[in-house]
Amino acid sequence: MSNSGLSINVGEVAEAAKQLDALADRLQKTMQDEDSNLNVIAPGRDEVSVRAAATMNEVKASFGKSNQQGLNELREIAATLRSHGNASAAVDSAF
Repeated sequence: MSNSGLSINVGEVAEAAKQLDALADRLQKTMQDEDSNLNVIAPGRDEVSVRAAATMNEVKASFGKSNQQGLNELREIAATLRSHGNASAAVDSAF
């Protein structure tokens, strides 16, 4: 078997996964903290004010959904890093 030259520092991989999880947690907390500030209330009852507020709230909802998908992706990446780091450690310990 040839040596591929691949080297993985399991500690650094675990730290990167930890940082990704922390980033996702901070982003989620910020969105939760700012949620009420992002709701738009129409300043009047006229059609333009009502429609503008509704549109901005629709954009907020769409962004919230995209943000949650991004948070899920960050957490999946962190989990994958942890899994591969653990697998590498197991392979290394077998030698």
